Amino acid sequence: MCSIGEDDFGDEGGTHSMVAGSQPSGIALSPGECSKCDISSDELFKINFRTPECRDCFLAYARHKFRAALGAAKVLPRNAEVLLVLDGSAQSLVLLDMLYYAQTQNTFKRLHCNARLVYIEDQPLQGNEPTDLKSLEALSRRYEAFEFHVITLGSSVDSLKLLKDYFPGAEGSNELVQKLSHLRSLTSRQDYLKQQRKNLIAAVAKKLQCNHVFDSSISVDLATQLLTSIALGRGGSAALDVSLLDDRLAAGIKLLRPLKDLTEQEVLFYVHAQRLEPLIKTNSQYGQEQGEAASLQNLTSAFVANLQKNFSSTVSTVFRTGGKISEVTHPEQSKCSHCQSALDTELSDTLLAIEYSRSVSEAGVRLYENSEDPEIVSKRRMELGDGLCHACRRIEAEFENKSLS
Repeated sequence: MCSIGEDDFGDEGGTHSMVAGSQPSGIALSPGECSKCDISSDELFKINFRTPECRDCFLAYARHKFRAALGAAKVLPRNAEVLLVLDGSAQSLVLLDMLYYAQTQNTFKRLHCNARLVYIEDQPLQGNEPTDLKSLEALSRRYEAFEFHVITLGSSVDSLKLLKDYFPGAEGSNELVQKLSHLRSLTSRQDYLKQQRKNLIAAVAKKLQCNHVFDSSISVDLATQLLTSIALGRGGSAALDVSLLDDRLAAGIKLLRPLKDLTEQEVLFYVHAQRLEPLIKTNSQYGQEQGEAASLQNLTSAFVANLQKNFSSTVSTVFRTGGKISEVTHPEQSKCSHCQSALDTELSDTLLAIEYSRSVSEAGVRLYENSEDPEIVSKRRMELGDGLCHACRRIEAEFENKSLS
């Protein structure tokens, strides 16, 4: 069985900002001889812990990581219906190009699946101009084998349109902006938005009759997400946040992360080698412009980036540690109605202790006057919960007489 060695994994040093048009460090524009195929090349690619190689050898290496991630786990059945989520970032274009290449090979090497693509428009939500339709149309012409759809984040799944029928607008995003305004902290707004995005992806996949979704998260994204999930109180489901397969989406739809072993440096090199043009200049997320200390997510992202800059193996260590975590669940365990994770209130002694303290502080001596055990009261309150996990319940508490749905 083919595997990716530790030497091939992420030690990209200080490469952190994937800015379109910039020249990635590690690419030599002077001619030289490829160490793999011994053919002279005008452009050599030098990845840490690998010898300089030509464009074709580098592309073969990067595409091998994509195929190895899917092939080793055998999570994608033959002729599966796949929805590829495009957000305009460099890594999402890399995933699109890799999938296109894998489907245009001969019968023996071809990745046998039927893929559709959805572009989720979220720029108006961040206060930016909508994505240039001409860029999307040029992308659809380059990858004409795929069916391109567009939908605005925050809108109903019924507003899903084919690219040729889509007209830029803010439908649905205004309502989402209003909901976000009812949340006091940026931490809750970013967490809520992430869950809304996942729910929209599941709804789109169901409408297009796709049972699998390809997500373009790479190693640094997943390392950051692991630490963020733990900080937000989602530690019980953190394993699924970084694994290749995430089965928490509604309607039994499975989310796959085939680029999980790629590094930022490899993404930059791939973009340069294939002359890809990201639709957004930077990978900024909602709320990142407010600074590192504005939310737990921003702080965690800055923390990981800083460690990676000074200790180049940090992302690899965190990411691979997350991959060894196993989720502890029971088949009959209930799911959170918002994020679809297993309800941690049924397993966590810590949450029971928190609810115990709340019961005592709210009821005080009345618990003892009524001869009720505080522990029994706290357990009953957890059992009569609103079907939300601990993290989603914290978001719910910030809404002003509103619900998450």
